[in-house]
Amino acid sequence: THSMLIALISLSWLKWTMETGWSTLNLFMATDPLSTPLLVLTCWLLPLMILASQNHTSTEPINRQRMYITLLTSLQIFLILAFSATEVIMFYVMFEATLIPTLILITRWGNQTERLNAGVYFLFYTLAGSLPLLVALLLLQNYTGALSLFTLPFSHPLHLSSNADK
Repeated sequence: THSMLIALISLSWLKWTMETGWSTLNLFMATDPLSTPLLVLTCWLLPLMILASQNHTSTEPINRQRMYITLLTSLQIFLILAFSATEVIMFYVMFEATLIPTLILITRWGNQTERLNAGVYFLFYTLAGSLPLLVALLLLQNYTGALSLFTLPFSHPLHLSSNADK
């Protein structure tokens, strides 16, 4: 019931009245016209997942039901933190933090017997994609000096060179 109330309240975020393009909560959390719909969808995700899984989790013991809802809630919190991040590194860390509850959900509540295999593939492919992104973000930090979404548009443009330029 609380998650449905949060989802309904999140609809008020869609009424955009900011002229600057950013609605800041604090120095590290803000929303813009791109992240606001993602935040609203994230808030609607939890009650819909709980409703959709009622038939599957009703036969589970109460401790497993609590763990399931706790994992879904932590997933929602990490996604809200990721989509409202003003630092690119904070977005990266929070988005990668969603891997842990997602991996547990796949391996504990997957329907097929191959759910452990699916969890391993999920972890391998997401880490294989995220490690080059981390290297790119660190290089961008080294080149521009900051990874704040507030200051990144005002930094020097990247001058990428190739062997053809020499």
